[in-house]
Order: sequence, then structure tokens, then C-alpha cells
Amino acid sequence: MAVLGRAQMEFRNRIVGLVRFSYPALTGFTRQDDDIAAQIAMLHDRGRLETRFRFFEALSLPSLKAQSDRGFETVILVGDGFPAWAMDRLRAGIADLTGARIVQLPPMQHYPAMQAAFGSLPDDGCSHLTSFRLDDDDAMDIHHIARLRRMVDGMAQVVNPGTSFCIGHNRGLFLDLSGGDPIWTDVTEKLPLGVGLAMCAPVDSRENIFRRNHRLLHMFFTTLTEGETHGYIRTVHAGNDSEGKASGQVRPIGGAKLTTVLRRGFPFLPEGYRG
Repeated sequence: MAVLGRAQMEFRNRIVGLVRFSYPALTGFTRQDDDIAAQIAMLHDRGRLETRFRFFEALSLPSLKAQSDRGFETVILVGDGFPAWAMDRLRAGIADLTGARIVQLPPMQHYPAMQAAFGSLPDDGCSHLTSFRLDDDDAMDIHHIARLRRMVDGMAQVVNPGTSFCIGHNRGLFLDLSGGDPIWTDVTEKLPLGVGLAMCAPVDSRENIFRRNHRLLHMFFTTLTEGETHGYIRTVHAGNDSEGKASGQVRPIGGAKLTTVLRRGFPFLPEGYRG
């Protein structure tokens, strides 16, 4: 018991999320252009960026600002050629998000870029980094960080010391915006979903949540998934880079039940998205 107590005392955790905002990675996109100049032009097209901002400002950003546990940091990763008008809008949007910073990087291979983004953070003396991912068009429920912290603290007492482990949430909502009116479904995934997915790793390992494809994460790391809470909203629309299909159970949801779920976990959601 003395050894466990000592290990617990040495466990100092830091929670940091990363949002890739049209960052032109050289790899990692489902639809990847071999011509990096063409890829950047597509990603930074003003009309496209305006659409990404609408999602970000309605979903991802409010979900970060509304967290009941504010003890986390957020990195917004953009390219070194990110348009000036977009940078001004992004800076204004995150101005009141505690612990948020923008990191600019040149085009790089995907995972080294993620390592560089997390590596840009100043050393705060923590033993572990819990990194989580969030796309600019998705949202986490307002208690995500509090629940993540509790689950990480518990898992740290169970896994082998010095190893990385992952935390996911496989129940949530899909919001289909590809047609006219919003269509909601209640989803329980059987494979890890990327929204809010986290990895706790020793700082000196330099590992983070982008180490593996999120659908394969449980094959390589000890992974705990929470299956009761509606922990996320994933949007499905024409601009998705990946296929917007669930891997598990899908049920329609609406009316009073949807209202209750949204009020409990996603009170920030604009009325126009509620259906």
C-alpha cells in the first residue's frame, strides 16, 4: 500500500485539448491533395472558413467555455499561412476561454505536428499530460472535463505505472445537418469516437491522443469508455472529412427526451440547431 500511495503522490496531471482549425497537415485527411498549395487554398478558402467558423462558434467553442471544470487548457492549431482576417476572428472568439492559445505551424506530417503543438506548451512540472481532441464542428457536454479528470485519476491507480491509457465516451448524439431540418439520433458507439477522446501519458513519452486512428485506439492502449452519459454532439454535414456513420446502436430521439438531454448537457446550443 505504501508503494501505491507514493505513486499517487507523484501523479500530477495536466489536461489539454487540441482543436485542428483547418491546419494543412501533409497527411491525415481522408481527402488529401498531393499538391500542398492546392490543399492550403482549399482549406483557407474564405467561404469554407466562414462555414467552419459558424460550426466552431455554435458548437465546439461554447462547449469548451461552458465546462463545469475550468482547470484545463486548449490549443487551437492553425497553419502558418492562416488568413489574417480569420486569425483576428479566432483570437476574438477565444479571448475569454481560460487557458486557450493559438499555435501556428507550417505544413508537417500529421502526428509530428500534433507533437509539436502540444510541445509548444510551457513546462508546468506535471508528470502526465492528458490530451484530448475536439473537431471544430463537434461539441462535448458541459461536464466532460470534470468526468475526464475523475476517470483519469481512477485509472491511474489501476494501469501499469509509466504506461499510457485512453478515456472515451461512446454514448452521445449525432446531429445530421446534410439536409433541411436538423435530424437527431441517440448513438452508442462500439468503437472509440474522436469527440473529446483522451489519452493520459507520461510527459516524457511525448505521446498524445493523435498517436493512433481513434477507431483503432483500443487495440494499442488500455481504454476505458463511459457508456451512460450523452457526452458529445457529432455533426454530420457535407463538409465532413470522414464518413458520418456510427459504428454501433442508433436510435431516433426527439421531443421532450431530446429537450431534456440538451438542457442537461448542452444548454449552450443555439435554438436553430435544436430541431
